[in-house]
Amino acid sequence: MTARALALDLFLAVEGGRRLQPTLSAFLRRHALSPEDRAFLTHLAYGVFRRLRYLDHLLDPLLPRPERLPSRVRWALRAGAFEFLEGKAGHARVHPWVEEVKKTHPALAGLANAVLRRLALREAPLAVRLSLPDFLLEAWEAFFQEVEFAQAFNEPAPLFVTALGKPDGAKDVKEKGERGLRPGPLPDSFVWEGPAEDFPALGLQPQNPASLFAAQLLGAGPGEEVLDLCGGAGVKAAYLASRGARVRSLDVNARRQRAGERTWRRLGLEVAFETRDLREPIPYRADKVLLDAPCTGTGTFRTHPEARYRLKPEEVRAMAALQTQLLETAAQATRPGGVLVYSVCTLTEEEGEGVVRAFLERHPEFVPEDFACPLPLLRQELGAYVRPEGGLDGFYYARLRRVD
Repeated sequence: MTARALALDLFLAVEGGRRLQPTLSAFLRRHALSPEDRAFLTHLAYGVFRRLRYLDHLLDPLLPRPERLPSRVRWALRAGAFEFLEGKAGHARVHPWVEEVKKTHPALAGLANAVLRRLALREAPLAVRLSLPDFLLEAWEAFFQEVEFAQAFNEPAPLFVTALGKPDGAKDVKEKGERGLRPGPLPDSFVWEGPAEDFPALGLQPQNPASLFAAQLLGAGPGEEVLDLCGGAGVKAAYLASRGARVRSLDVNARRQRAGERTWRRLGLEVAFETRDLREPIPYRADKVLLDAPCTGTGTFRTHPEARYRLKPEEVRAMAALQTQLLETAAQATRPGGVLVYSVCTLTEEEGEGVVRAFLERHPEFVPEDFACPLPLLRQELGAYVRPEGGLDGFYYARLRRVD
């Protein structure tokens, strides 16, 4: 099966509701492709979904009733339009997609050929050019007073990895994997440039630096007790454990926890996992509490580009309501004098400053603490929002101290 045929299967799977990243990974494991085809499939998959709204805008004048086309044919046209945007020569981008259409819908091959040859650039509103929801771009303009940062969501990113191990493990990693590493924007964060199959043996974990900083912001030292709430597979928990902290990671998803537990045990890291619904109080207290709450994920549109087309305004409000519940649980679990870090991988006001502002009004025993963030920022007022440039995810953090 060709890489283009696999791409069409992938597009249909994601259209049916599956997530792009794990589906692509499954396809790459299942099919024996050359390194060149693997790279092409990956680039095509992310590129098409990152630019999907604009691709449809280019195709619209040539397809009066696109919704009546078979889905596989429509995705072939979108992929051909993406290669047009990439500047690929006419025959090299048209012929292969026409051939894919011929395999399943030969009667539409002539249409595909005509459409792909007649493509031309068109003016479009900013939200269409960036392939983002109108309501979200309007909200960013109002809150951040700019939207230029949103262009970064359509650009590729390097593979960031975090060094796990003893506190001087980063030095060991540099010595062992020098050929595949260059420094990232944070301590213990690197960009991996070697073969993907090599870095796990070096104690490296894929992790965006913006996610890593949420764990570093907690400031947990050796021997300190840490509660990692909504910890999922425990990536942040594993990093904190590698720094010597005693970590208990709680989440409602037992399957993700089991997968994480197996991974960290292989790396010699001890994290205590417990499955709980964190909308209810928990029987634990700690001086350091991290709540990396579930969110709409608008800061991860680069790596999860399909999510932008599924997002609805009401989901932002629903997530803010859930985050409010979870933050109450985290507050009860924070001892007097302790630190509570709240983080979300999203750039909405409602899920960031809005949640924290309302929380502080209800809880005068918590005060916000200023902190320095070495990552580029969009806004730093009540907490900080990371600018998603250079491959960084967009993130929000607040560091809160429980006072007596």
